[in-house]
Amino acid sequence: MVRNGRDIASGSEVSAQVCIIGSGPAGITAAWHLQKAGFKAVLIEGSRDYGTQWKDSWPDKTRLYGGQAAGLFASNEPEFLILPYGGNQNSAWERERVFGGTSVHWGGQSRPLDPIDFEARPGFPGWPVNRADLDPWYAAAASFCNLHGDDFSADYWAGVLGAEVPKLQDFDVCMYQFMGGDYLNFATRTFPGGSTIGDSPVDIILNASLLGIEHQQGSVRRLRVASMDDGASPKPATEFTVRADTYVLACGAVANAHALLVSDAGNEHDQVGRYFMCHPLSDPGVVQVSGSYLDPAESRLMGGQTPTGEWRDANGVRVNARFTPDAEAALRLGIGRCWFWANYSQYYFEMSPNPDSRITLAPSFDPVFGQAQARIDWQLSPRDQTTYEQTTKLFSDAVGQRGGQVYAASWDAVQPTLVVNGHHIGTTRMSSDPADGVVDANLKVHGLDNLHVAGSSVFRTTGVSNPTFTIIALSIRLADHLRQTLGK
Repeated sequence: MVRNGRDIASGSEVSAQVCIIGSGPAGITAAWHLQKAGFKAVLIEGSRDYGTQWKDSWPDKTRLYGGQAAGLFASNEPEFLILPYGGNQNSAWERERVFGGTSVHWGGQSRPLDPIDFEARPGFPGWPVNRADLDPWYAAAASFCNLHGDDFSADYWAGVLGAEVPKLQDFDVCMYQFMGGDYLNFATRTFPGGSTIGDSPVDIILNASLLGIEHQQGSVRRLRVASMDDGASPKPATEFTVRADTYVLACGAVANAHALLVSDAGNEHDQVGRYFMCHPLSDPGVVQVSGSYLDPAESRLMGGQTPTGEWRDANGVRVNARFTPDAEAALRLGIGRCWFWANYSQYYFEMSPNPDSRITLAPSFDPVFGQAQARIDWQLSPRDQTTYEQTTKLFSDAVGQRGGQVYAASWDAVQPTLVVNGHHIGTTRMSSDPADGVVDANLKVHGLDNLHVAGSSVFRTTGVSNPTFTIIALSIRLADHLRQTLGK
């Protein structure tokens, strides 16, 4: 059921067992599994109803997602909070204020985090969960996403494709599955059983902006929520409350931190908003490979090709591969991991967690609801430079051993080209110790007994895989945890 917050009278209260805030893959996945478990769930989404014309929501982003950009953003992406990648309306992709979130345009690239990503190593803290803990949930996510199974090993895919696995010293060949196009948009896709989230019993309220999380004595009491009118320059229309037994904040790494900061929730140890991370991506041309260093069967694996052309399964899933420094090299050198395409010239890497890379509240206010805006300060660290220099050397040496050549630009030339690349990670990170993070291993906010956070804001490290597949796995895991703790 989908309705409009503007139709909910001011002063009224919406009640449910579980309230989910945010309608991207994290929120919709959690809502779907909670309603399947029999919970009365309400999902609130701040966007007005733009249907399939989601680009029409971009002016609302300008009004409500504005703020201040500092650090590397000031030079590389000064309008990151609204219009990244050059700041024009033809490329406003990274944050969306629309039903479905960024699933309305993501590429479906899916792979689990690797075991090393959960382990402590120099500059990269360990998680309070490990890869084995998440394996059942990755399997569930693969089924939920209609992937071609949950085997991502290069040897398995070499058999499927009739290809061969290249052997590069100090590198793994990492396979990525791409979800089929009909399943990408979580707001409209058909889920197992044959219905969409809008056809489900979930009470979906669009045009329902979160204004505040009211909490007392270690529990969230209710949410303050408001709608906008239909004007081209919208004004507040109604204000109401949502009361539930438990709440799931699933708005993305920027908005999750912003909501907690505005509400002074979960920040007893000044951890909310810290450790903003991403997978920095360079301009093309930074890393260039020349010479024939792969044979045709190896090249087919890297490109997801069979001897007769591109491979796709019945659900539209396709695959390809990247070279990534292996765990032993990362541990030996104390570096992050990265992607090297077989013959593509951009650089994409795992950023080291930095507490000074963070979101705080800006001294400015949005023009609709008058809330403090976000200030985001993106900071790299010396370890990121080491990661670039060491991984490009490893790649150059490995390719050279096979008869190819690698050119890598200097770090000073690379850093001014880096952009965030759509993966917003950290800001409410998972920790065993409340002084070292925001949520526990079950994604519950430290110090609040009924508030959980979903999405990649809970990641302690970025790993090198795209985050959405892990977001989905963690959301399924969270729904199961709530099923057990709330008695279903």
